[in-house]
Amino acid sequence: MVFVLFGSLLPVLHGMHEKLQLKRERAAAFETMYEGAIEMQSENAKSGMRTINGTVYHWQMDTHMCASYNTYKGEPEVVCLE
Repeated sequence: MVFVLFGSLLPVLHGMHEKLQLKRERAAAFETMYEGAIEMQSENAKSGMRTINGTVYHWQMDTHMCASYNTYKGEPEVVCLE
């Protein structure tokens, strides 16, 4: 029973938690792009930053609206809208 619990269920739960955290960060990146679009229209800003739960999201408008951030693992991630 202990082997089943720690051998299979714990890794599955850890994987689910990891996927959920990455989805939360990605959703926050899209939210940052939305806020950036509002700021772009009101203040003519072309870039900016926002901090959510300790993660810094940078948004920039060149040819596409993009948000960049470091995941909780420390890996850089860029999300763009075309």
